[in-house]
Amino acid sequence: MSNITEKNDADKEHMKPQQGRDGAKQGSVLFAASVMVLTAVVWMSLDIYLPALPVLQEEFAVSASYLNLTLTTGIITTAVGTLIGGPFSDKYGRKPMFILGTLLSVIFTFLCMFAEGVEFLIVVRGISGLGNGIILTVTTAMIKDSFSGMMFKNIMTVLQSAAIAGPMAAPALGSFIISHLSWHWLFVFIAVMSVIPSVPIMISKETWPAEARTSESTAAAILDTLNTAKDKPFAVFAGMMGILTIPMWAYLAVCSYIYYNDFGVTNLQYSVFYALGAAVSCVAPFLYMAITRISTNGRACEVCFGLILLSGILLPTLGCRTPVLFLLSTVPFVIAEGMIRALGMVVLLEHYSHVAGAVSAMIHFVLNIIGTVGASLATLGWSSYVTGLAVICVGCTVSSVILWIVIIKQGIMRRRLFGK
Repeated sequence: MSNITEKNDADKEHMKPQQGRDGAKQGSVLFAASVMVLTAVVWMSLDIYLPALPVLQEEFAVSASYLNLTLTTGIITTAVGTLIGGPFSDKYGRKPMFILGTLLSVIFTFLCMFAEGVEFLIVVRGISGLGNGIILTVTTAMIKDSFSGMMFKNIMTVLQSAAIAGPMAAPALGSFIISHLSWHWLFVFIAVMSVIPSVPIMISKETWPAEARTSESTAAAILDTLNTAKDKPFAVFAGMMGILTIPMWAYLAVCSYIYYNDFGVTNLQYSVFYALGAAVSCVAPFLYMAITRISTNGRACEVCFGLILLSGILLPTLGCRTPVLFLLSTVPFVIAEGMIRALGMVVLLEHYSHVAGAVSAMIHFVLNIIGTVGASLATLGWSSYVTGLAVICVGCTVSSVILWIVIIKQGIMRRRLFGK
């Protein structure tokens, strides 16, 4: 039986706070800052080429749905990478896995610039995504290893802000690069930017000492990570968390088509709209912190439900009229995604701090797999992509509220969600 199952059998109500084995911990500010920058760059790499999609579609002579495989493949392999990085880092240490992930990410991102067809781009982005997944789960576990208490909550909140700012700012930056160079240089930029923050992390000390590492076989370590999903509190809460992020993934998949094809904006205008969206997304985790200072994590979840439903109402009524109104209609779900991502990471990593690597891996895996679903839903045969986003927002609100009712009725993680 897995470590998680054994732990939770001893804690049948799944509500007792988990304490880190080292008590109060505080890592270096440079280390934390490097992780934040690298996190932003990794997430940025997933969709910095979104402004180039119309260009690539014409250059490669393929359909939009086929071209979107370059996006969804990267998301899927990123999810797979998280499953590798988490359990392997619990067994062999964080730094060896971090170095492996960085090499895969940097080398194969650079190779993307030589793509002459969609198939090659799908393959190299898939392998770089594998490295990205390892980086994301290992660095999250390293933060949990290095910090605790309020410092951990603050850093994790800022880290999620970086995770949001990366993909939100990416298309604006990508549009700027395309306007002055070509789409090939997007991948050179990401490769170089990945190396810079990776160096301080590589030269920092190992955060997971040998005596703390699992003695299980590699296969058992992976199985232990997969068993995390069978733990009811994790499965229900992470599922709800993932559903609430779907509108953002859907938006990222189709926003370039909406701005360029529906509204006919220029590259400069597109950059401005994305910059504004990125600014809003960065505020969201701090809004979560402000809410939880006067209320609880549970109330912050309920605010997220209302915000996504609001976008579902605004998009078909106002968002289809002008690019400005479209941007304003997306603001509520952008804020909700930023809040729930920060909230979920804090709640789940604190609740399962004794298996931070495995849980970090499974959280990223769930978010990426559900994100793939979101991106796929957005490109279905809607009458318009704006209408599709509205339907997705309403559907996600209903689904997440159903899971929330289960959480409330069964008292899942009550202290984490409603305790002071």
